[in-house]
Amino acid sequence: MNEVDFSKVGLKMKQLRSERGITQEQVAKDLNCTVPFVSNVENNRAKLNLRVLLYYSKLCNVSVDTILDAGRDLPPLDEKERQLNDEVLNVFRGFSVSEKEKIIKMLRIWQEK
Repeated sequence: MNEVDFSKVGLKMKQLRSERGITQEQVAKDLNCTVPFVSNVENNRAKLNLRVLLYYSKLCNVSVDTILDAGRDLPPLDEKERQLNDEVLNVFRGFSVSEKEKIIKMLRIWQEK
């Protein structure tokens, strides 16, 4: 299993936030924390916690994997593939657990062909 480089994860979070024109002050207000804490997370001087990770995922409308993949030694996805991955995730959110299980089963069968 690949180790995650959290310095790259923090930079990805900062990039996503900045691309959307959201300030560290807004993040701090939403998370009920301080601006220095937000800065420290984005610059890998404070440990990332699940609440912050999920917040950035929702704030930036990307999957948690999109954020964490920045810290893995994986080949980079091009923008189109990243958008498609995020779109698939958003579509899946609308299904019940049993519907998701059926869809995954069908996709695995289709993938084997």
